[in-house]
Amino acid sequence: MSSPEISVVITFFREGPLLRETVESALGQTASHVEVVLVDNNADPVTREIAKNFAARIPSSVRYVHEPLQGVAASKNRGLLESRGRFVAILDGDDLMDPERLRLQKEAFLENPGVSLVSTWYDRVSMDNKIEVRKDVSQTEPSIWYDTQEILKELFPCEEGSGNGETLHFPLISTAFFEKKTALAAGGFENRFNPRWFEDIEFFLRMYARGEFVKVPRSLVRYRISSPEAMEIKQRQMDWVGLCRQRDLFFRILWDRFGSQSEKTRKIFQRLAGLWLRYESLNFLRYRDGKELGVRMLTRSLRADVNSHNTWKLWAKTKLPQDLYPKLFWFGTFMEDPLPESATKELVDLLFFVEKVRTPSEG
Repeated sequence: MSSPEISVVITFFREGPLLRETVESALGQTASHVEVVLVDNNADPVTREIAKNFAARIPSSVRYVHEPLQGVAASKNRGLLESRGRFVAILDGDDLMDPERLRLQKEAFLENPGVSLVSTWYDRVSMDNKIEVRKDVSQTEPSIWYDTQEILKELFPCEEGSGNGETLHFPLISTAFFEKKTALAAGGFENRFNPRWFEDIEFFLRMYARGEFVKVPRSLVRYRISSPEAMEIKQRQMDWVGLCRQRDLFFRILWDRFGSQSEKTRKIFQRLAGLWLRYESLNFLRYRDGKELGVRMLTRSLRADVNSHNTWKLWAKTKLPQDLYPKLFWFGTFMEDPLPESATKELVDLLFFVEKVRTPSEG
């Protein structure tokens, strides 16, 4: 294809035969002038062979590229740079698209001047493609992300041309549709998030700084719940302490982008720190020897946001006998292993630290 209008970027790693269905769903779109860019992020031989076969059989529509730097951000950036279309649609290597997805998202984009990104509803499905949750599945996501979204809305509008906050939402990355030039101007995906986690939300915030978001109210993507093998890979890449540090990295990057603007933004970040400290405290309280650090984290959460009734409730529960914690904190049973060595007091004290906003006179 000499001049595609839409590039579907599919990154892959260990999807195996599932990749075949994913690519076929991208090739079966009703929209015209579509290319598929397959980004090999050091995939296993089976998955790589499937991708290369598509590129060899349908070179007019499918291209194969390799990104050696391991990570979700790096592989998506490679796909973004290799895309030749005006528009880019992201699709992970085991998800599926409705045949109407690209046509409807393009129409929504063109009908809404000033939009920087179009998303859709999606269905969560099992590995065998059976629907488990229908339509706007984002409403069933953990409340921390809804609460985070509501706090971060207050950062906007951040500059001329940015969204005003009302339409900000964190879509599934496999539903994202946008102009390539806007994504490049926003800086693409942040490679510091490699190998994974939070690169999509940070990207969405930078895209929102360039325009409003629109969501097509129709399920146009099927998101596969990770297989046990995929979950094992993710856990090997990053345990819960690593994930906690990754969330802190996300916080630091957001602070550098927005936090030092004013005292108002500092207070917004204090509320965000309070929310995330409360959330992370549960990871510590799940361990019998993690109570002290869990309470310390809740105390920091209250200092950041003293008006949080939810944090006060959790803090009060820590005064009750520890044997009641599994039921009180909804985590089933205590972890049998001791608290990880990397889960330290120093970690607790440095997470989500909000700096003082400097005035111009202070330099």
